[in-house]
Amino acid sequence: MPSLKNLVSSYKNKKLEAIRRRRQSQRKLESALSLKRRSSSGLSSLEKRKEAAIRKRNEISRLLSQFLAQQDSIKRLNIAAEDRLKQEQEAKDRVQQEIEFANSPEEKTRTLERLKIIDEKIGELNSAIKQRNATEQRLSKLIADNTKSKSKIETQIRQLTGSKPSLLDQLKSSEKAEERLRPEVKSRQGKEIQAGRILSIAQQRLELLRAKRRKQRRKAKKKPKRKIIKSKRKAKQRRKRPARKTRIGKARRTRTRTRKARKTKTRTRKVRKTKTRTRKRKLRLKRKVRRKARKGKRR
Repeated sequence: MPSLKNLVSSYKNKKLEAIRRRRQSQRKLESALSLKRRSSSGLSSLEKRKEAAIRKRNEISRLLSQFLAQQDSIKRLNIAAEDRLKQEQEAKDRVQQEIEFANSPEEKTRTLERLKIIDEKIGELNSAIKQRNATEQRLSKLIADNTKSKSKIETQIRQLTGSKPSLLDQLKSSEKAEERLRPEVKSRQGKEIQAGRILSIAQQRLELLRAKRRKQRRKAKKKPKRKIIKSKRKAKQRRKRPARKTRIGKARRTRTRTRKARKTKTRTRKVRKTKTRTRKRKLRLKRKVRRKARKGKRR
């Protein structure tokens, strides 16, 4: 009985240890899975951000190329307008000289009309140059802003590409941990179930033994009472009836004594048989429990 109790307590401790280890490995698996989810989501978001940044950079580079082309064309047009302005200024100077040296009023009026036309052209050229200079300033500002944003986007792309390897390493390590921990969790769950089965079997056997012990105690308590009652009755009968010392009485007494001796012998034999049976049952139970424990450890 005490050895079986010790076995039950040891299997309880084994079950608790199996539960603790299973929970520990399960927590590790959950942390590995959460790391895997975070790294995979981080990689997907990184790829999306990188693609968006690349699209934005391409759009900015396209706009920059357009602005630069417009700036170059405006510069060329300004150079051509300045050359024409110089030519018109020279022509104006020549016409003014012709006006000074004009002999007739008709010639003077013709030169004045020519001068008026030249002045109009010069004004048109100056206004065009001013407009182009303003547009050139606006374009130069746009080009500077776009170059700054392009440089920022390029640094962002470099940062994203630099953070990708660390996320990939995290993903690989989490996948390896998952592959390692999943079978470990399954094996520990099996060990826990096996320990629970063995514990339940041992507890059932212990309960059966306890029930048998209780029955035996009840029987042992009831039997002496009956003997005491019978002895009291016999004593009363003896007091009522006077004892006759005859041969018949002696024979009867010897018969009763032999019967009592036989009954006591049978009772002692029965008690011995029950004790041996209980011992054998205990040994069988212990052997069964040890075999199951060995099988669980092998698994």
